[in-house]
Amino acid sequence: MFRIGCSFTEPAWIQDRDEPFLQRRDRLPEPAEDPPRLGIRDFVGMDRSMLADLSLPMALCEPVTDMQRRGDFLEYVDLLHEAARLPCGSLDRLLKVTAFTVSIYSCVYRPYVPFRSPAGETSECIAPDKGIRAIAEKCADNPGVNAYHVEGRGWVLSGDELNVVEFRGQHCNIRPTGLIRVDFHDGETFSWNPLVTTIQHLIVGSAYIDHYGTLHVRSSQTDLSTRVKFKEPWVGSPNHKDWEGYQDTLCSASTPLAEVASAHRYDFTKWAVSLNAMSPGLEKLLPPSDMRWRKDVRALEEGRYGQAEQERSQILARLKQACETRTKPQEPRWFTFQPDEDFGKGRRYTYKGGYFETREQVKTGTAEWTGCPNLFGDGPAVAVYP
Repeated sequence: MFRIGCSFTEPAWIQDRDEPFLQRRDRLPEPAEDPPRLGIRDFVGMDRSMLADLSLPMALCEPVTDMQRRGDFLEYVDLLHEAARLPCGSLDRLLKVTAFTVSIYSCVYRPYVPFRSPAGETSECIAPDKGIRAIAEKCADNPGVNAYHVEGRGWVLSGDELNVVEFRGQHCNIRPTGLIRVDFHDGETFSWNPLVTTIQHLIVGSAYIDHYGTLHVRSSQTDLSTRVKFKEPWVGSPNHKDWEGYQDTLCSASTPLAEVASAHRYDFTKWAVSLNAMSPGLEKLLPPSDMRWRKDVRALEEGRYGQAEQERSQILARLKQACETRTKPQEPRWFTFQPDEDFGKGRRYTYKGGYFETREQVKTGTAEWTGCPNLFGDGPAVAVYP
């Protein structure tokens, strides 16, 4: 068994080589159609709520959901693996964690927006070769709340975000209020708050995404902290990403930059390309709430833009009808609400456990998924929520 120091033993699930996600693809299917061209006429008469909830034309979307973006954040988790091996309370560990907080935003500079996730949607990422297993869930709608839990080699990453969308004509801001936290095996904890996301040129021009704000990373063991400031984007400068902080110290020679899978489609890295793949055998293990079952995302991935629009409309209509007919509020399946905590100061949604254990029982044929909403199936709307 692999040991870190004298207090951490690598968990058994990391040794599992029978995990379907180990067979990851490295490219998207060739597009069946050319993307449609958009002009201002495509936005005339559009309901403002469609912009507010990011139900934008398919030509502006990428084939992932906002829940799946939480898996995107894990591109550079080797930084946390390395941090777990460093002494508790050390400056070196703080800098490794800070480098990871910056790396989270490497995926969100792609010039497309993700699909909006409905309440109850989940996204798992179980990659023993990468040393991680993760579960994320959309815990609430209007405003949206995302929560996630990630286990790694000697650390646990968790967080929840209350996302408020502000539409400002040519651009919109997504203001997340939440707390992200890493707990290491030796008791040291780091926490920080997420940045503001802005989507520029929604209607005219080339749409792009940027971020601004300050990442303030704090340690529970010392008075040491870091601040990395992302400056507000320059108008008309989609390629300008300006930030201040430990720019020289944060780079890690042992963590190479991700390889881009395609220079022409969505600017996905090979890691991002793999996240939505239905690897052989994975269809037998996923709950009905997992975003890989979304037909609209799958159609866009295959470059079938008209079909993707149609599938998304059907999903939204079915879920709207399900919300109107249900008799009780939909509660998160894998996270517990903590009403005494405030967003941004503590975690209002915490992982209550059970997802990975249930999945293992499903894998061995000794259990089935229960209590999960059937969000993306073909059944009647009354069968969506348990």
